[in-house]
Amino acid sequence: MTQIVAYRSPTYYELAAPPELDWRPYRPPAYFAYREDWLRRGELGQPGTFPIHLDFDPTNRCNLQCPMCPRTYYLNLGEKDWAPKGLGDMDIELYKKLINEGAREGLKSVKLNFLGEPLLYKDLVEMVALAREAGLWVMLNTNAVLLTKDLSRRLLLAGLTDIFFSFDSPYQKEYEAIRVGASYQKVLDNIASFMDILSALNLKAVQTRASMVLPEEPSGREEIKADYVKLFRDLRVAEIGFGLPSVMGRDYASLNPKTFLCPDLFRRLFVYHDGVYGPCCGDWARQIPLGSVADGRSLKEVWLGPELTRLRQKHQTGSYRDILACEGCSVPYLSTLEV
Repeated sequence: MTQIVAYRSPTYYELAAPPELDWRPYRPPAYFAYREDWLRRGELGQPGTFPIHLDFDPTNRCNLQCPMCPRTYYLNLGEKDWAPKGLGDMDIELYKKLINEGAREGLKSVKLNFLGEPLLYKDLVEMVALAREAGLWVMLNTNAVLLTKDLSRRLLLAGLTDIFFSFDSPYQKEYEAIRVGASYQKVLDNIASFMDILSALNLKAVQTRASMVLPEEPSGREEIKADYVKLFRDLRVAEIGFGLPSVMGRDYASLNPKTFLCPDLFRRLFVYHDGVYGPCCGDWARQIPLGSVADGRSLKEVWLGPELTRLRQKHQTGSYRDILACEGCSVPYLSTLEV
């Protein structure tokens, strides 16, 4: 790909928006200071006194059954550790409490999804508004199946600053085989309508992104990337992202390098729909307990607590394999590959 890479992580890279779609000139200096801090914490292993970002899972329900998704994998196995209380939604009062704490402590951004589809959550617009009123950047990942014109407008007017469309192939047959339960054309129409509304509201600072998980087989990837870029550039989506696949059930422990420093341990914290805290986007089965809101522990207490401190130390001293969830994580191995 010849386009400029705007952002790269160990398993993902993102093509920068062309000038006519670029949202960055419309963001204040504080946003770029926050992104510099995001990168610095991860690269240097400096957690500060509070997470710079929170990932909330408004619901662990989903309207699709994507085969590569951990949620689908665990449901098919009958595994319940990922959702010990079953399917459910986050209490909006719990969310308000954590947003208020974050605003006091220097939190900069939130993203509203983890294993569920956030558009299924009835109070999603309120979630966006509460975070934006607290001065936070508000991000949202969605499969866009339920992204109606009315919901698009309400989310944007509530203050949504970044929306990321998960769309896993530029080709209808492959897309509908991956995004089981979704209609290729309907979702593209939803995204097109969102972009029309965004333009009509003249919200030039809102970031839009479409991203896909690449096929495991490297051959043919360049053609897929080129077709994907064309599809979403024609829809006026600003950023285009490509990630490497994590194969559920694979023994990554035998593939992983001896040392690995996970950047997310130093910048973000996850809050599942039931108020349980999680350390990263890869601990799907909740193998690393950090407590919960019900225990009475604040976000700051968890961030500076013994569990996360030990986890960070293991990574910083080259002993991340001592942590079962980290040893079996796909990210250390995938970070050695070319996206």
